[in-house]
Amino acid sequence: MTGPTQAATGQAAPSSGRDEIAARLRMAALRLAHGLRAPAGRYDLTPSRLTALGVLSVHGPLRIGSLARHMGISMPSASRLVDILVATDLVGRRPDPQDQRASLLALTPNGAAVLDSIRRESLHSLTSRLAALPDDQLGTLAAALPLLETLAHQLAPGDLPPPELHARREPTASPRGER
Repeated sequence: MTGPTQAATGQAAPSSGRDEIAARLRMAALRLAHGLRAPAGRYDLTPSRLTALGVLSVHGPLRIGSLARHMGISMPSASRLVDILVATDLVGRRPDPQDQRASLLALTPNGAAVLDSIRRESLHSLTSRLAALPDDQLGTLAAALPLLETLAHQLAPGDLPPPELHARREPTASPRGER
């Protein structure tokens, strides 16, 4: 069986070792994603709703077809999703100036504040976990980030905002009356 030592030394892992690494990485990524989405539950945001808000924050305003393409979902699914987000005042619709028959979707101020609050809480939670790591483990994790980012981009090309976007983003005030 291939362990982390063999992978860290740059030796090729046998196929069964690669399968184990893939399975463990998949489980770790899923658990991380689940934990980082946890604050969204306070706002009754499913993973799809949270993804839609994230896409609109990076790429918006968008037509519903563009939102569906960015999310990899069908138009009817995107339409139902947008109806919920509009009803909860997280997303607004306005006429598309290029085509009055179409609408553009954008985050409302409330939607931007909720998304920012979720991002800040998730980042704080992760930062506090990283602060507890010994320096050598933190260094190992930092060294692995370019590879993890490459894998993430290969699995979801074009849909992830560049890392520097998050680093430069200024926090906004938290929403009033958080749920």
